[in-house]
Amino acid sequence: MLDQMTFYSQILTELYSAPSHHEHFQPFLERLIKDFSLSDAILHIESNQPDAIELDTAWLAGPTAPAIIDGLSQNLLDLNYFGQFMALQPTETVYGFMLHHGRFPDDYQNYRFLPIHQWFDQHEFIDIAGCIIKLEQCTVYFHAHRQNKKGVFSPADIAKLNMLVPHIKQAFKLYFQLKSVVYSEYDYTILDFIHHPSILFHQHGEVIYANEAVKQLLKVYQTITLTPSMLKLPTTSDTNQLKGAILKASLAHPSEPERTIIRIDSNQYPLTLLVMPVQHNHGARLSGAIVYFYDKERSSVANFEALAPIFNLTPLEVDICELILLGIQRTHIAQELDRSPHTIKDYIKSIYAKVGVNSQSELVSILLNFPHFPG
Repeated sequence: MLDQMTFYSQILTELYSAPSHHEHFQPFLERLIKDFSLSDAILHIESNQPDAIELDTAWLAGPTAPAIIDGLSQNLLDLNYFGQFMALQPTETVYGFMLHHGRFPDDYQNYRFLPIHQWFDQHEFIDIAGCIIKLEQCTVYFHAHRQNKKGVFSPADIAKLNMLVPHIKQAFKLYFQLKSVVYSEYDYTILDFIHHPSILFHQHGEVIYANEAVKQLLKVYQTITLTPSMLKLPTTSDTNQLKGAILKASLAHPSEPERTIIRIDSNQYPLTLLVMPVQHNHGARLSGAIVYFYDKERSSVANFEALAPIFNLTPLEVDICELILLGIQRTHIAQELDRSPHTIKDYIKSIYAKVGVNSQSELVSILLNFPHFPG
């Protein structure tokens, strides 16, 4: 009995610390990962109030977190029939995928479900546990996966998780009461020093600050909605890709920052988004992202002074980038720099990887449109 009390005491300590913690529910999820042998754990909020700061907020932890981001980017949530099953059941109860539903829906041979089954098996998942909690301000969704090596959720596992549900509900009530102070650690004015349309996002997906340049730019995009708390892109796929990129950047190791390029198709005004991580004020953990917006009217002057340290480009790689911008072919770059064409090819591959692009045209676009910082 003492062991069980100790078990819940440690989890509840993390849970009730979440509303005022600078990472909110992240430490709680990390504790769940350890104590319940989970592959990942997700808390996701959908606000019941339009234009609320909690809209589409999410916390994600665990070694298979990249797999969840991958599923999000593929829009697999639309095929989540276990989630649809939970939505029809009484709320505030944890359900096990294998225990209460089973691996396949009644029409599992329907081709629509093939992508989510392929994703599920690709990442060696074997089971899911989930719960829906209704609050006045929002709906909270909890999901957790297990992989084959850990086995399915047992009735005892589900019972233990169910004991946490009323505490999760109470912790979120406290979170909303304290929401006016939970972002005080951030220095919003960072974007005022960037001469480029930019938005600062919290790691959980909500807008923290948008500079005046981006507000003016997005006025010409009727299919893009920017409010004080959210950014909605033209399609669900675009919005999900952005959410995934923000999570990816937030989870990245400081020595290996993640950068993602998102392109918004528009016949009149094509738009490119560059998602980059932001380091937390309290230490090395990356806990947010800055999204830079590029449109076709941007300056054509490359800002190598900013590019080199941000993308970790070597002096030789900078020289190669400058020659590429001049339209010089690879063989002539090799001659200019006294290197073999094969070596230059390898350097260009390295540049692509560092900048996060797949082609020379993408590289040129980033080089020409990267934000200019004041001297």
